[in-house]
Amino acid sequence: MMPKTSPFTSTASSEAARANHKLWLEHAVAENRRELERLIGTLHDECVYEVVPSGLVFTGKKEVRNFYRGLWEGIPDVKLDLLNRIDADDCIVEQSEVYGTMSGTLFGFPPSGKPIRFKVVIFFPVREGKFVGERVYFDAAEIARQVPGAIGQLGLAG
Repeated sequence: MMPKTSPFTSTASSEAARANHKLWLEHAVAENRRELERLIGTLHDECVYEVVPSGLVFTGKKEVRNFYRGLWEGIPDVKLDLLNRIDADDCIVEQSEVYGTMSGTLFGFPPSGKPIRFKVVIFFPVREGKFVGERVYFDAAEIARQVPGAIGQLGLAG
């Protein structure tokens, strides 16, 4: 098992990468505290969120608010454990494990009412000192195996 990365420290070697880490930390704290407007404050006006496996795209701050509301309704007790993070001059890349109880629809998957756990990789491009959005990658089959009936929807063997 890979050791977890501390969210509070950075090995960034440039001022730009350190600034991006600080922005990421502000974003992560706001997300964990469900402070939606504080979180939105870390985003560029032209932000775009992409949930790559599902094809969902959220353009602009209004739609991104809906993304977070959907996440927090889908998994009301959602937590992210940071596994790794790369702080670069033009982006942040995060690998985390997401877990909680899937009480609502999540990325097109029906609610299961059961605990769920899956890994994500999130790419945060940065422009003008703000995140231009997120590109979220995860293994849809990993989620589907935990949601009754979802395997058949994906056409996968159980």
